[in-house]
Amino acid sequence: MKKKPLFVRPIFMTVVASTVLSSGVAWAGEAADAENPGLTILSNATNVTHWGLGAGVGVKESPYQGYGTKVQPFPLVYFDNKWVRLLGTTVDVKIGSWDGVSIALRGKYSLGDGYSGSDAPILNGMQDRNGAFWYGPALAWRTAFGTLSADYLVSGNKGQQASIDYSKSFDFGNFSLTPHVGADWFSSKYVDYYYGVPSYDARPGRQAYSGTASWNTSLGTRIGYRLTQHQRVQLDVGVTRLGGGITDSPLVGKRFTPEVRIGYNYQFK
Repeated sequence: MKKKPLFVRPIFMTVVASTVLSSGVAWAGEAADAENPGLTILSNATNVTHWGLGAGVGVKESPYQGYGTKVQPFPLVYFDNKWVRLLGTTVDVKIGSWDGVSIALRGKYSLGDGYSGSDAPILNGMQDRNGAFWYGPALAWRTAFGTLSADYLVSGNKGQQASIDYSKSFDFGNFSLTPHVGADWFSSKYVDYYYGVPSYDARPGRQAYSGTASWNTSLGTRIGYRLTQHQRVQLDVGVTRLGGGITDSPLVGKRFTPEVRIGYNYQFK
């Protein structure tokens, strides 16, 4: 099958923006935790506001057959105070923290998920699959050995998803190196929505398929450089291994999807 050429889709990418920003402004969150080492409920926290703007671009292989490589410019916007943290299109309403463990209620709009039937030959005639608003609890545990974060999100008829991620930063002057590893679980309803093939869409070369729950695993490294006190650039290189529930789909033609992201942000306060 002929592979679809490189294309550009300028959309507001939740996952990309959140990942690039999270380590870029982590020092602000860690400083707030240091000021409140014991149990801190939302209303008792010290109110310190940080906000900034930036931009970036991501290059990632799509898992769909013939879909090609996606080049995605995205804005980087963040706002953080004692009540709310906004990262791209992810917003956390903070509940409290205790000895390095913070708990929040998360809302996330994932515009990057899905496809259009015209994106690749294997998708021709399929109904478009769109992004969704996801919501649920999230937590992060910061220690001297690194940061462990997790969330569990739901979105109506698109199912459920959960993630767990571990990262550890090493600082070398103005440079930082942050290896990270993660796992993402997707319910059968999620997999069926984005990778399933209903019987009425089946055809030769695209058999019917009902999705099953699946785990993806990822590995990567972020390299950051602080240009000035307020400016930072970051490069994130990683690869995701797709689980069997996804790769069994006739729509999917890859097991590994590499990704490169670079971003710049300016912190005003």
